[in-house]
Amino acid sequence: MLDNSYTNRENAIEEVVYDFLKGCQRVELSEEATQMFIEIGMMPKNMKLLNQHKPQVFQIIEKRMEYVFTFKVTDERVFLIITLLSQTAGFAMLYLWYIQAWCFKNNIQEVDFETFGIKIFPLGIFSEKDLQSAWDNQKVKRNDMQQSDNLIDYKIAGLSIQFLK
Repeated sequence: MLDNSYTNRENAIEEVVYDFLKGCQRVELSEEATQMFIEIGMMPKNMKLLNQHKPQVFQIIEKRMEYVFTFKVTDERVFLIITLLSQTAGFAMLYLWYIQAWCFKNNIQEVDFETFGIKIFPLGIFSEKDLQSAWDNQKVKRNDMQQSDNLIDYKIAGLSIQFLK
């Protein structure tokens, strides 16, 4: 478990989450996930889901994108695929922080479905085991019950990989 001081380090998420995930071997999508990826890819680029049709993780991603991340998603299919790949909202946030860092390091400010699949994850996705390890490794000691025990909930800890607005 990380010391609480990590929540105030501007490069903590880059070091703890991005660097760890960057070093992980990618795995191929399962047959079922591949089929879903293809089906999502065939949807119109400008499609918009109605709120009542958005899974809970999708809705969490949308909210966090608004307030935390500085890259833009120009294609809701990206949210769908991240939702598909993530067992939990926490895993979805790990994907988003990885994408944020990747975008920052590659000076790409907008992500669409093609960028996601061809540029960011051309060799596969993170394994559930690696996502679980990343999740466990980013836990921080709380000083009180008002604080989160997740490093990825502290925007200041990711400032080193944020685009200036």
